[in-house]
Amino acid sequence: MRKGKKIAVIGSGPAGLSAAAELAQRGYQVTVYESFDQPGGVLRYGIPEFRVPTRVLDGEIEEIRALGVSFETNCYVGWTKSLEEIKKEGHVAVILALGAGVPKFMDLPGTHLGGVYYGEEFLLRINQLRPRAPSLEGMSFPLGQKVVVIGSGNTALDCARIARRLGRDVTLVFRRSIDDIRVHEEERKYAEQEGVVIEPLIKPLEILPSQDNYVDGLKCMRIDYADVTSDGRWSLIPVPDSEFVMEADAVVIAIGHEPNTTLKKISKRLKFNEDGTLRVDADTGMTSLKGVYAAGNVVTNAGPVVEAIASGRAVAQQIHKNLMG
Repeated sequence: MRKGKKIAVIGSGPAGLSAAAELAQRGYQVTVYESFDQPGGVLRYGIPEFRVPTRVLDGEIEEIRALGVSFETNCYVGWTKSLEEIKKEGHVAVILALGAGVPKFMDLPGTHLGGVYYGEEFLLRINQLRPRAPSLEGMSFPLGQKVVVIGSGNTALDCARIARRLGRDVTLVFRRSIDDIRVHEEERKYAEQEGVVIEPLIKPLEILPSQDNYVDGLKCMRIDYADVTSDGRWSLIPVPDSEFVMEADAVVIAIGHEPNTTLKKISKRLKFNEDGTLRVDADTGMTSLKGVYAAGNVVTNAGPVVEAIASGRAVAQQIHKNLMG
C-alpha cells in the first residue's frame, strides 16, 4: 500500500477542503496552504454569514483537522512559497484549488470613485470586519445610505441582502428581465421581503461624482426587448428619452468573476484556456505539469459550491487511483 505519502492542497475553499478530507481518509499526509489567516476560502470570506454560519464552517474544518490534515495559513503560494519548494518538500501530488475570486470589471465611467466596490471585494470587507464590529458602526467603511448593486447573480444578491441587513436602502439593477435573473426565485423573494428593491431592464451609463469624488448618483437608461435575433434571442434596445439618475452614495458592481490570476504566478508552465481557467486532462484532472492537479472553480470558472466540493473529491479519488498504480 502506498499510503502515508504527502500531498499538498493549495487553497482551502470548498474544493480544497473536500479534496483534503477525501485524501486524509485514505491515509495520506495532507497539508493545505491558505493565503488568508484562517482556512475556508470563499466559504469564510466570500459568502454571507446568513448562508454559511462561521460556527458551522469552523466545526467542519475541525473535523478535517481531526482526520490529520494540517493547515499552513498566511502562505501565498507563488510569493511566500513557490510550487517548486512545495514539491521539494516531498509532496507526491499537488492540487490547485484557488477558486475564482477575481471580479469581472465593468467599462463604466466613474468606477474610480470612492464608494465603488466590486462584489467579491465588498463581501470580503464585510466578512473581515464582522467579527470585530457586527454593525460596522465606527469602522472606516464609506458605505453610505443609498446603495445600488449592479448584477443579477448570486454574488449581486448576496451583496444587496447584506447591505440591506446593515440598514441601507438598497436597489439591485441589471439589464435582464425579472424572469432572467440568475438566482433561484425563492432567493429573489427573500431579498424583496427584506426590502431590496429590484429594478430589471436598466442599463447603467455612468457613476456620477460628488465634489469630493465620492459616488453621488448612478446615471441609467431603461431598455426593452425588440425583435428576436437569428440565434433565437431577444435583442435589447434603449428606450428613447428614458435616461434618469438613480440616487446612490455607494455602488457595488457584481457582474461575475474569473479564476484567480495567482495561478500564473505559481508556474509559467501551466497552460490555460481562453476564459482563464486551467487546462486539465478531462479524465484525470491533471494540469500540464506532471503531478499537479486542479479542482473547483479554477477549472469550472465560478460554478456552484456543491460542484466545487464534488470536483475536489473526484480529483482526490483520481490521485489515489494513480498512486495505487
